[in-house]
Amino acid sequence: MAEERKKVWVDPFQTRLTMRIAGYLGLFFVVFFNFLFAWKMIVEGPIDPARQFIDTLRENVAVIVCLLVLVPVMAWDTIRFSHRLVGPMVRFRKTMQAIAAGEPVRPIKLREGDYLIEMRDDFNHMLEHLQKQGVPVIKPNDPAQNDPQKKTA
Repeated sequence: MAEERKKVWVDPFQTRLTMRIAGYLGLFFVVFFNFLFAWKMIVEGPIDPARQFIDTLRENVAVIVCLLVLVPVMAWDTIRFSHRLVGPMVRFRKTMQAIAAGEPVRPIKLREGDYLIEMRDDFNHMLEHLQKQGVPVIKPNDPAQNDPQKKTA
């Protein structure tokens, strides 16, 4: 079984994704509210724009609150979703760096639900092929890792 990653935020990609989502959210709020305000101005005519602006806010406070509650939940879900892709990418990168440094590595294991499973299989197949060719890339099995009694000790 693959080891559990404790951190959800594991790569700068997630920061860029979050900033992009925040930018889209800000743009959405500006366009959405301006559309509501413009609609009010079209329906009522430009009687008193300041009052109409306040009325638009007051009439749509439930929608605004709903969006302010839902958007952080959706953003958190997006980060958790991206973790299923970014986490394996981080694991691949660290393994490749270890190989480049001449260190033996273990075959890559991913968690259930992670993406890049096919890439993991291909990568591990490549490690096995290199090992068969005499390139010492795979760490020998650690007996303590397979013994459940030693794990809990």
